[in-house]
Amino acid sequence: MVQEVTKMSFLAECESSSELTLEKSTTAVDKVFACLRDLTRIRSHLKLFTSVHVPGSNIQQASYKPLLKQIVEEIFHPDHAEPTDIEHMSSGLGDLLKTGFSMFMKVSRPHPGDSPLLLLFVIGGVTVSEVRMVKDLVSTLKPGVQVVVLSTRLLRPLDIPELLFATERLHPDIGI
Repeated sequence: MVQEVTKMSFLAECESSSELTLEKSTTAVDKVFACLRDLTRIRSHLKLFTSVHVPGSNIQQASYKPLLKQIVEEIFHPDHAEPTDIEHMSSGLGDLLKTGFSMFMKVSRPHPGDSPLLLLFVIGGVTVSEVRMVKDLVSTLKPGVQVVVLSTRLLRPLDIPELLFATERLHPDIGI
């Protein structure tokens, strides 16, 4: 418990549990909820990926559905012709010509699930369990597709609260 207090001390801005007061803990909890509200507001423009919370019912309890799982399921969902929140970015002369002709003819954009290779790049970091989840999910939904998960950082579980609540990830210092 003492080790956990020192690792999570950035939330309450105190070095030991003896320094923790009601005011500091209330401020820390308020910061956590403000951060979660900010994250919700940022994702509000998305149509499908607005929440990781799956509400429960009288029969089933509420659950958590990771964003990465939602994205992979959307890419490989057999019923969706066009992924809603995932865009195809044109590149090269061939794609540019297809985009130009699409004004006159019905030309569909390539679907990410049709490719034999899927590159997922996660900005901010990814945990080993998330990589494993993506690998298992793709092998279940569309066997034979090769997946490469790239990231800016390999995260440990204890890194996530610090990245979410202790850094200015919504207002980064870009040196201006």
